Amino acid sequence: MNESSPPQVRVVFEGDMRKRFEAIKDHYGMKKNADLVRLLITLKYEDLGLGPELPRFEQINSDNEGVKIHDRELHRVVDVFFKPQGIKCGYDQTDDCVHVDFALSLPGVKELVRKRRKEGWKLPDI
Repeated sequence: MNESSPPQVRVVFEGDMRKRFEAIKDHYGMKKNADLVRLLITLKYEDLGLGPELPRFEQINSDNEGVKIHDRELHRVVDVFFKPQGIKCGYDQTDDCVHVDFALSLPGVKELVRKRRKEGWKLPDI
């Protein structure tokens, strides 16, 4: 590993610790272990006051089904879903809220929405 390579970390949980990890992962609705580790590190970093105040929203991950957003004001992870019928916030149960606005501001999401609109999905024109 050279100085420009990001550090690689491998963690193995066994027994009760694995059960706790999986319970937290289920609580946040995470599919990937790495996404949960990133979120937990961010939450602890903020708890300890180790950095500047961070913005309200942070993208945790995204895929063809939607975006997971950490909402610091609500202290929770919010899902914004993409479906052929449209876009919907899992927290506010609407297609017009701050979470949808944030999701639609993300470059990767913009690209995905444009692609899906061409396929006939009823997503916003951005």
